[in-house]
Amino acid sequence: MPLHDRIPREIFETILHLCVGFKTPVYDLENLQLVCRSWRDIVAEASFLWSTITTLEGPGVFHKALRMVKGSLLDIIFIELVHGDVQAKDFFSLTGEKIDQWRSLEIQASEDMEEALAFIQTQNLPPKLEILHVQYGWDTPETADAVLFRGTPAIGLKHVELTRAPINVRPLRLSGLKSLILRQVPSITAADIATILANSPTLKTICLAQLKDAVLPTKPATGKPNYSFHSPIQLPFLIELKLDGLPFPFFGFLLWNLVVPQLRILEVIAKQPIAQLLATDKSHLNTTLTSVTSGAREYAIRLYGGYEIIIGGLCIILTLPSLRGSMDDFRGTFDQLSEHLGGLALEDLPLRLRFEYCEPGFSDLEWFTHRTNVNGLTLFNEPSRTQHMMDVIPLLGRPTSGPPPIWLLPQLEVFRIDLVSTEIRGLIVDMLKARHAVLPDSFPGERRASPKHLKEVWLFHFSEYPMSSPLEEFLAEFAQAVKGADVYWAGRGSGRGGRKPIRYADLVSGIHYK
Repeated sequence: MPLHDRIPREIFETILHLCVGFKTPVYDLENLQLVCRSWRDIVAEASFLWSTITTLEGPGVFHKALRMVKGSLLDIIFIELVHGDVQAKDFFSLTGEKIDQWRSLEIQASEDMEEALAFIQTQNLPPKLEILHVQYGWDTPETADAVLFRGTPAIGLKHVELTRAPINVRPLRLSGLKSLILRQVPSITAADIATILANSPTLKTICLAQLKDAVLPTKPATGKPNYSFHSPIQLPFLIELKLDGLPFPFFGFLLWNLVVPQLRILEVIAKQPIAQLLATDKSHLNTTLTSVTSGAREYAIRLYGGYEIIIGGLCIILTLPSLRGSMDDFRGTFDQLSEHLGGLALEDLPLRLRFEYCEPGFSDLEWFTHRTNVNGLTLFNEPSRTQHMMDVIPLLGRPTSGPPPIWLLPQLEVFRIDLVSTEIRGLIVDMLKARHAVLPDSFPGERRASPKHLKEVWLFHFSEYPMSSPLEEFLAEFAQAVKGADVYWAGRGSGRGGRKPIRYADLVSGIHYK
């Protein structure tokens, strides 16, 4: 008995629907119809399978989809093509005949954006429209003048995503949303956004990025929307919140005034010091940070000119032009997080630490030694900064002068390093030999004094320049220096993940660099 006769028709149609791609839905459906006569008839009768109307397949193809879809709900996708022959005016003239069936509308265009929006501006709100996604080119327009749907409230919209869209959001009077994504939208104000959030208590996802006009007002607004900016905004179902590059006071307003008991993901990206954003005694900020970090068994810090902290579902990113500036703010942020997180002891939680295109000084390594529990360290750089790497590596290969003498990062068990030059190979071997030669009780009485023996060592070469000498001899000496640890050669270009790393023990016949 064929598959389509062994399972309920609804389930089989759902399986077919999952086989249809985003870019070529009609082409995929026509291929499915070639399987047999029964499949051809099933696909033709299941009108909802033809519901995606996209410019990506050309005018002749989406004409067929419009004929086959009958009364099913439609997903309208206009993507401007460089060499395409689908004009916005023609596309929306045809799909507009079924506007009452529109379920979602997506527009990605630059030159054709004005013409595409011109049609939407003259139409009433499609009664079944739930999803609106508009993305304009690569440059943010100066103003947002387009008023959609004749200025009527967009009642029924559940998911809104606007990227550089020249749309006046205020007349839409958005409310009852489940997801809101606004990126580089011109002219939208902090009051506009706060009003949308306050009127959408069912929101589950929020992403606000690069909204330069979202400035907190210096005096109460006189017209609508008139959000007071004094009352907390209750979002009991919010799961994901991403804030990127907002005006600093609005950053603080959102962090201090959103009450989000179910939040699981919080991402904050800023170009100004973050520590002061966290310097608040608002109790629900403590609750928020505790919620998104609950269950974390380890955390990660990346320093690269700016810094990145990831603890469970919390991600904090600061971009500053220098390591020194980012380290100063990082320490303040770390202190604030330690206070806000309550029961989560960052000093005991295993830390994966990464220095990328920058080098820590002795004071930095000493700070991490006393304030954190680094069990994984990655050093990643470029050939022009070899001398800096040569200064850092020996610091890990000897105890401090004290008193009392301690080893830096004694809890280190996983070490990853970029072989940026031949000069540092010997320093790496000497450092690892020294750490492995220390007996566990060499420094009694100090919990972090004696270094652990490494469990894993990962080597890679991310530079575009070839290595100046073969690896075989070095790797053999290296493996001997860290006897008992697993040594991996991750290959070229694997600093941030590349091809699958290979255990040195599996390469006894020799390694050949490519």
